[in-house]
Amino acid sequence: MGMSFLPKRTPSIIFWLLSLGLLLCASQARAGSWEYAFFQGTQYPLRVVFLEGEQPGPTVMVQGGIQGDEAAGYITAQLLSQAKVMRGNVIVLPRANVPSINLRKRQINVDMNRRFDQNYNRFYEDRVARVIRFLLARSDAFIHLHEGSGFYNPTYVDNLRNPMRYGQSIIVDTLAYGNLDLARTVNPVLAELNTKIGLTDYQFKLFNTKTFDQGTSYPEMRKSLTCYALAEHGIPAMAVEVSKSITQIDWKVRQQLTATIMLLHRLGVEVTPPEFSDEDVLVYSRKGVSVSVNGRTLGRDRVISLAPGSTLAVKPLSLGPREFSPELALFASDRPGVNLINARRMALEPFSELELRVDGREVAKAMVQWTGKLPVAPQDGSAVFVCWLNGNPVFVRDGDTLHAVVGDQLILEGVWGSDLKEVVNLKGFVAIPWANNGQDLGWEIILDPGNFMSKYALDSDHEGATRFRVVRETPGAPTASFAVDIMERTVHALLLRDAHGQDLLIPWASGGSYRLPEGEYVFENVWSNGPGNKIVATAGDVPLSEGGSFRVDYERPLKLTVRQATTFGDMGTMTFSPSGLASRE
Repeated sequence: MGMSFLPKRTPSIIFWLLSLGLLLCASQARAGSWEYAFFQGTQYPLRVVFLEGEQPGPTVMVQGGIQGDEAAGYITAQLLSQAKVMRGNVIVLPRANVPSINLRKRQINVDMNRRFDQNYNRFYEDRVARVIRFLLARSDAFIHLHEGSGFYNPTYVDNLRNPMRYGQSIIVDTLAYGNLDLARTVNPVLAELNTKIGLTDYQFKLFNTKTFDQGTSYPEMRKSLTCYALAEHGIPAMAVEVSKSITQIDWKVRQQLTATIMLLHRLGVEVTPPEFSDEDVLVYSRKGVSVSVNGRTLGRDRVISLAPGSTLAVKPLSLGPREFSPELALFASDRPGVNLINARRMALEPFSELELRVDGREVAKAMVQWTGKLPVAPQDGSAVFVCWLNGNPVFVRDGDTLHAVVGDQLILEGVWGSDLKEVVNLKGFVAIPWANNGQDLGWEIILDPGNFMSKYALDSDHEGATRFRVVRETPGAPTASFAVDIMERTVHALLLRDAHGQDLLIPWASGGSYRLPEGEYVFENVWSNGPGNKIVATAGDVPLSEGGSFRVDYERPLKLTVRQATTFGDMGTMTFSPSGLASRE
């Protein structure tokens, strides 16, 4: 096989590290494959599947679902995550942009595939992009799965077939980059792939966007993930794009998966795809999925009764076919886009219905019947704000202060006992960038001062805290507000357990080092000034969580990095080196 690139690192080392670390919070699906979920408990979970081959070889990252209206891409990537790898390794991100998939929209705040020209810190898309960059740095090549409009053609034929259409193409940013010959990788795949596609209009073409040329017709591609992979890491990168104008999703998925496996072969990775039928692709979102709300099953029960002021108890009962692992979302009619499976809700204001979606497709709906009276407001007439802080209910009076740390999750629920249509605004936070109307009720807010508009930051009487104000802006209601003081998240110590079951409390010193006896250790907890589940760690190249393990060897000191669980922001690194006894250097 004519290899068209050289691996930039020894892939077996990468997955040797993975085999150590992904005993972690990761779930082992079978020998040679592991899963890990970043941003658990947020509105933007990111599930990653690591596939290790039986023989060593390059590591290729494959991603789908960066734009939620491209169903073929995330279905194809999901099916690939069920494949068997004989040689090399594959890192699969089936659904990179879950919120946009839930709504079947290209983007929520910004186009995530235009956030790779710099390290942004504005929206959830930027946090996900941070993890994508982290994983890409451990890869030897990258394949992006898309679904574009029309049919790419190098010359204008008609409105559906022209150079500004993307469907049915394999896209590269340039034919050659340094010693990488992308055309040599892609052209044999096109030749083989197209022999099996009888309809000429549906055959794939090589699409060179000439991203690095000054006069390119596609300058926006300079912000894309394939361009970043090529320019920043010097690895082969390409996109397989099927057409939205082809209605047969089963056919598109099969062709996209075939093209991906052919590209993996050219890149040095041998994969056997999973078995599935066209019918499986067509019906998976409607099979074996159910959710209950306050004990009533959505779909089976067409009307659900709720009392004003009650808390919704949302429980997924069945998650659908395992091989498709679809994303479930439950939306209230007054807060479309806020997934109640991953967010708490106290029903202070009535809404008309609940809707269950599976990978963005509506599968069940129930009307809401309200019974009982609204909660009673305080007798003194003062406003009491209802919030959720890290999933726990918090009641804050007018003029009080809510104390939090960077990375905490805040949801503004409303005003207790109010019968008005409340508008509550966290000054400095923008829930909807294209319609900044001051309404922040219901949205997940990650408390990160670097993410807010700095002109709204206030001095706090608590040393080290940054203060922002939450203001009631409801028409016709008395003005009320409270402060949110955000402290930096500080790590004090790590709690480890050695192979003998002995607990070790390791003082945290960012940039420092610590000596441990050679062996394996379990990462039990982090002692900090906030909840432990708001911190994750990476041991070398591997994401760790509570219960995960790592190893310290004489030949290889281990770098352990602590990160914010909700932003993946770096909080510092310690180096663990082997010695006879545990000691701080």
